[in-house]
Amino acid sequence: MFHDIPAPMRRVMRELEEQNERDQRAVRSVSEDVGRCLALLAMSAPQGAFLELGSSAGYSSLWLSLAARARRVKLTTVELDEKKAAQARENISRAGAADYIEAVQGDALDYAARFDDIAFCFSDLQPPEHNARVYEKVVPHLVPGGLLVIDNVTSPRLQTELLKRSENDPRVDCVLLPFPKGDLICRRI
Repeated sequence: MFHDIPAPMRRVMRELEEQNERDQRAVRSVSEDVGRCLALLAMSAPQGAFLELGSSAGYSSLWLSLAARARRVKLTTVELDEKKAAQARENISRAGAADYIEAVQGDALDYAARFDDIAFCFSDLQPPEHNARVYEKVVPHLVPGGLLVIDNVTSPRLQTELLKRSENDPRVDCVLLPFPKGDLICRRI
């Protein structure tokens, strides 16, 4: 999957990485390591829908598209900010990934409730406190073995209630990965 990233996609990824280094607040994207981890997790997810909540400029969407392409599914990525949604669509198109990603502008919390059989969901909403609401909307719709990955669980603010909720929820097994901003991975039992 990582050995055959098309040249146009690699080029757009590098541009977004450079832009993120210059102005992290403008792009707000995950690191390359997190992107690779997301792609591997999505690749191992069961059959069902792929969903991303909070696409920003589309960097994580591109990583997830590698798994979507290999699995022959379409990733739906949702961004509230109209300007960022347009930027994500442009980057996805320039990267040649439009066949595997549907980028929409809208309320991610609203979209989270629209899918019944979610195999993989990545949530990277701002402010991070919205992720507790995502958790409650997505977990009931995960297929057995389905994965919910939530970014920014430990930074900029520790999401204590979300962590307690997931650790004590009998519907999921979870682990907190110590990436720079903390990524919570929940697997539906």
